[in-house]
Amino acid sequence: MRSLFVRSKMPEADIAGAGGTASAVKPWWASLRKVWLLLALALGLEVSVGRAEEMAVPTQPSDPVAAKAYGVFDRACASCHQTGRLKALRLPAGNVGNILDLAALARNAGLVMAGNADASPLYTSMQSRSMPMEPATPADANGGEITATDLAVVRDWIEQLPTGDLCADRPHISGQAVATMVSKAVLATEAAKAATTRYVSLVPLANSCASADEIEGARQAVALLMNALSLGLEPVKLRALEPERLVLEVELTSIGWTAATWDRVAHRAPAAPFVSFEPAVTAASKTELPVLNGDWLASAATRAPFYYELMGLPESLSALLASLRIDMSDLKRGAGDRIGIRSSAVARGNRLLERRSFANGAAWLSSEFAPTAGRPDMFDMMVAAAQSAPTGGAIPDGSGARAQPQVQADATLMHFDLPNGFPAFFTANPTGARVNDLPLSMLRDDSHPAGKVAVAQSCFSCHGAVPLALPRGRADDLRIRIAAEPSLTKEARDRALALHSEATDLQRRIDEDRARYLRVATAAGIEPQRLVEGLELLPALIARYGRDVTAMELADIVDVEPKQLLEFGRSGSAALAEVLGRIAFGPLPRSEVDAILPELAARRGLRTTVVPTAPAIDGATGVDLDGRRARLVLKVQRLAFQTGDLLTVTARSNANCYLTVVTVDARGRGTVLFPNEFEPNNFIEAGREIHVPGEKAPYQFRLRDKGQETLIGVCAATSKSVDGIHHDFEKQRFTELGDYRAFLNRNWGNREPVEAKSKSKLPVTEAGNKPDVQARTAIRILIE
Repeated sequence: MRSLFVRSKMPEADIAGAGGTASAVKPWWASLRKVWLLLALALGLEVSVGRAEEMAVPTQPSDPVAAKAYGVFDRACASCHQTGRLKALRLPAGNVGNILDLAALARNAGLVMAGNADASPLYTSMQSRSMPMEPATPADANGGEITATDLAVVRDWIEQLPTGDLCADRPHISGQAVATMVSKAVLATEAAKAATTRYVSLVPLANSCASADEIEGARQAVALLMNALSLGLEPVKLRALEPERLVLEVELTSIGWTAATWDRVAHRAPAAPFVSFEPAVTAASKTELPVLNGDWLASAATRAPFYYELMGLPESLSALLASLRIDMSDLKRGAGDRIGIRSSAVARGNRLLERRSFANGAAWLSSEFAPTAGRPDMFDMMVAAAQSAPTGGAIPDGSGARAQPQVQADATLMHFDLPNGFPAFFTANPTGARVNDLPLSMLRDDSHPAGKVAVAQSCFSCHGAVPLALPRGRADDLRIRIAAEPSLTKEARDRALALHSEATDLQRRIDEDRARYLRVATAAGIEPQRLVEGLELLPALIARYGRDVTAMELADIVDVEPKQLLEFGRSGSAALAEVLGRIAFGPLPRSEVDAILPELAARRGLRTTVVPTAPAIDGATGVDLDGRRARLVLKVQRLAFQTGDLLTVTARSNANCYLTVVTVDARGRGTVLFPNEFEPNNFIEAGREIHVPGEKAPYQFRLRDKGQETLIGVCAATSKSVDGIHHDFEKQRFTELGDYRAFLNRNWGNREPVEAKSKSKLPVTEAGNKPDVQARTAIRILIE
């Protein structure tokens, strides 16, 4: 474990002389804008640091079908999912921050499956009434509800999307091409430097059709990541190996890493590049794997407890404060700044923020007070504490004791400057012990689907662009309360107010912190104001890794042709066959794909040992949410059938539910396959696989008509019938729906929600208060 240290002076980066590769040419006004921002911040002018992009809301497309879909998303979704239009939320919900960029949506397999609306989570979340969430504001109450017409509009847009390779005109870069590029760089580097130089690849993003803006954002996100994981004294600007700038070079000594630090990360990477290096390369670089994928690295390295391990952060807040030489007991005037907040966009209770200057720059500590019945709020506790001297805070000393036992915080969050000026994060429980995340009863992270605030991924969502996301002119509610408190003596009041700066002084120090961060970020080639699909740089790259994986993307990861995956499935383990069999029908969660990568690596027989030798990165903010949302799996024997073949549908859900399976033929006519007269009981248990027809069922499904057929699965927690389907098995053994699209338009708007929706804006809360669970999916087969 590395030791955190403090630099002897404040960082003063030489922006003009920063080293590294030349960036892409930018318009002259972009450089002037940066200069203006630096001057404005230095002079303390009132500017909004780099958030102009929030207002760059995508415009309505000219295509009439897409324009109608844009209108639906604008009215019903933008208040939660469009940066620049957010109303009640601090961050875009569910890490979807650019819902009005239809081109980006079409590239996101985790939201849209081109040509197949029934398999697209964007559509099925609306169809199941899980989206939109509760109206964000009273003004949205009449405009946010989805109608049957809206559903038809979104369905039309998805169905007409092209289903081919969206970036077929872009050269594909194989894993071995990356290995060759890295090998040349290693062998051309002086021996001592080659042993401490590593590489980060963005090739998977390019191969999966990421836009130029997304790739540039990913480059800057990697630069931010490596600097935020650095214990070096200065910002580091990463150099690219090739003109496309998809492989970035990291000099480990410049960020305070050793070769062992890199290997500790690499040996836990399920998605390490599937490449082979010659013995001369591994000998020169002193590692079996000198390159890692940037999206995985961002996801893993920012997740506690691994983040704490990489940063060498101690087990307690008191130890961290001591290592940074920050004395929280120094309560004399001017020692720090304090501001008390009654409510905020992220906290459910009161917050006490305290700023301390130290050698690296600034440290902000936020004491969190969960709303607790029968307990005084933070303001009452601080007033009571002000009666005694000295006036203490809520920061634990490590043993659980405090100078003022009346002030009992439920958690402490710390944001502090590293020696190079980049941010680091720490969270402690009431006793001061280090923790990985906080309960939803205290804080919420709108960007994360589960709502968890976790170190350090949630921290970067709010603090990646500015060191403190405190609005200009934010009132100090605690100072106001103390100044007006009649129960305090003049001496006690003056003593307490001495810890609170005047608003102008506090704002000046906040602006200084922001200006200092802007200087070091610029020196590292980072534009903190840049957004990628409405998200901050690092959260956008982490979200990219968290997307569902398509069969083409898996083939790219493994560096084989897609048909070879099927061969691996036929001769591999049952788990491998299961995943490879299902991914042929549609994208799968990243966690399921990562689980089979070690076996695929072994099957490839790579010279490089990419099979993890340590447990996979774990933590509170895993990329997959299977345990917190309903998922339904549908499978059939294969993708293509002949007329006359028998069909068996296999289904499995992660929750107890009532299953409905509908088939829609090439003419668009729907028939309910399950439940039916022979098997009317459609309840299925969580995790149990069922077959339709069942093993002893007195019927079979024989395919008759040629063409493409869609199998749609819906599993509802509390209703035996969905989508307005009503069965009358005395008249029809298998319920006929007629034209499926017309059926949905006719029935969806008339049915009532199965269960009243949660009052919480979160899909799931720790108390179990949740909307009705309804999982939906669809697969398509070809009958020849």
